[in-house]
Amino acid sequence: MNDLDTSPAVPGAVPREGPGTAYATDHTGLRVLDLEDCLNRLGAAPVGRLAFPLDGEIAVLPVNHLLDGVDICFRTAGGSKIQAALDGDAVSFQVDEWDAAARSGWSVLVHGTAAVVTDEAEAARLVSLARRPWVRLDEREARWVRVSTRQVTGRMLLPG
Repeated sequence: MNDLDTSPAVPGAVPREGPGTAYATDHTGLRVLDLEDCLNRLGAAPVGRLAFPLDGEIAVLPVNHLLDGVDICFRTAGGSKIQAALDGDAVSFQVDEWDAAARSGWSVLVHGTAAVVTDEAEAARLVSLARRPWVRLDEREARWVRVSTRQVTGRMLLPG
């Protein structure tokens, strides 16, 4: 495992008392999610968004994913995502959920480095853990990509 930054707090975050629970908030009053809560949300979300460099810009694309320890893994036949992994690019990955009527929601953001999974046994293990893909993949072209997590942060907007 890499040197994961597990500190959920940000500069200026202060502990606050909630109903029976102490939690930290950031400078805007959003609740700071701890690592366990972030990982639970990452693992439960069926789809997230991968942000990566593409032709001098930042591309953001949805992917089905799985959580493997603290790392994000997904299977793709998309050339741009595979190229980012082959290049060992720094990437970000996000999952979130919002309730516009209640004006509440949460977001978890992962920063890490992308790499193509080249070990066949590891790829087979990931296949056994994966959810059913939402899109049809060409099995000959599909590759597993692992985002080796460097930092995980999460925020929650509580109703009211």
